[in-house]
Amino acid sequence: MIYIREGIKQKIKLSAIILIIAISIATAGFVALRYQVEGERKVPFEIGKIIMISSASTQPDVGGDANTDEAGTQETAKPENYIWNEKVIQTNDLYIYLDKNNNYKGDKTIRNVHIENIKILENVKIGKIQVYMPNSLNDGLYKYTNDYLIGSSLTYRGAAADNKKALEINNQGGCICISFANMGLDNYKSNEEQELPQGGFILSKINLNNEDLKFKVSFDLVIEVQDRTYKTTVTMDMPVDGVVEKKESYTVVDNFEKTVYKRIK
Repeated sequence: MIYIREGIKQKIKLSAIILIIAISIATAGFVALRYQVEGERKVPFEIGKIIMISSASTQPDVGGDANTDEAGTQETAKPENYIWNEKVIQTNDLYIYLDKNNNYKGDKTIRNVHIENIKILENVKIGKIQVYMPNSLNDGLYKYTNDYLIGSSLTYRGAAADNKKALEINNQGGCICISFANMGLDNYKSNEEQELPQGGFILSKINLNNEDLKFKVSFDLVIEVQDRTYKTTVTMDMPVDGVVEKKESYTVVDNFEKTVYKRIK
């Protein structure tokens, strides 16, 4: 009888241990799942708003097409004789504002902000999308040349104030920018216009419409403070609706309440 009671006690203890382990595993799984859905409850800096400006710009087309003669020698054809022969570029400039989170307890400053893992989720019907950083020269914020193409990532360093051309962001919160440009459009050629059409108006001159130009991108935004690093993913539809009908179109996205930040360091 004593042996039976001891056996029952052992089974009860074993069942209790198994139950505790099962509860612990379930709790850990729930916490992990909740973190995947909700991420960090409080981060020192967060996206306050993103301003997107869509327009178009032009560059002179100074080259010609390469032709091959019967001997196999390549010759460069002379540019056609137009008053205007301009390469058309549809531009989408993003201004990403990072704000200090007033609900975060602690005094953190921005060390670096990285834009990484840039993806074209849905491509344009016409053209080719390329991604550019601000240029370091005095003439405008962007130059759409290979010197300013973004490779695998773009880094803004924390500094005393924003300086987009130097790739610096105010370490107390500031603005960074990046441009998505459609570089595969036709040239605008004309002998009739006395003035070159400016901005998005020129898109209609080469028979483009808004549907031709739509695309979707995503990228990771990585915010690095002194001892921690946080990451979130941003998805944007481009360009702003009506870009063909206007010189410049813009939109402001400021609803980031459901944005998920993950601590990666």
